[in-house]
Amino acid sequence: MPIGQAKFGLLGGDIGKLELIETQTVSGVSSVSFTSIKQSTYNVHFLTLTSKTTATQTGFLRLRNASGVISANGNYQTAQQYGLVSGTFGEAKNATTANRISEFYEQNANGLFNGYVYLYNAGDSSKYTFATIHSINNYQASNFMMSFGSGVRDTADEITGLEIGYLSSSNFSGTFSLYGIKES
Repeated sequence: MPIGQAKFGLLGGDIGKLELIETQTVSGVSSVSFTSIKQSTYNVHFLTLTSKTTATQTGFLRLRNASGVISANGNYQTAQQYGLVSGTFGEAKNATTANRISEFYEQNANGLFNGYVYLYNAGDSSKYTFATIHSINNYQASNFMMSFGSGVRDTADEITGLEIGYLSSSNFSGTFSLYGIKES
């Protein structure tokens, strides 16, 4: 047996495997909630987002604590870099008072948004919950935008759910899939 195969067999073939927790496909809503993220099973979560809005919006990702409360009271910090195909680059950041862990930008009515988010430490009540975000969308009619960044909920708390939505729209559609990443 080649050494690579032996090493793989000793470590186990499922480490790092994505395990689907839930997929939701919605239409004409203001937000999507995942009420159980299996935080006691997974330390790292992976969320995919494919959505469409019918208005100019700023999207969000917010976290639900063990008491069932969606945290939107300014206890997030965020930092993102963005770039437009027109050649414009910049940053969006909020060091102390953000009301969401991430911002998803839509400046184009009928815009499309695709991205993914990794969440870390959601099940550990003694640690902050961190996120890394990567996305692409049609920011303006013919000006696509990519963004990447990170966010943190700067309160140590067990996170049991999350919510994705737009701040002032009740009419967005999409498919959202939440996975846990197997560690052992």
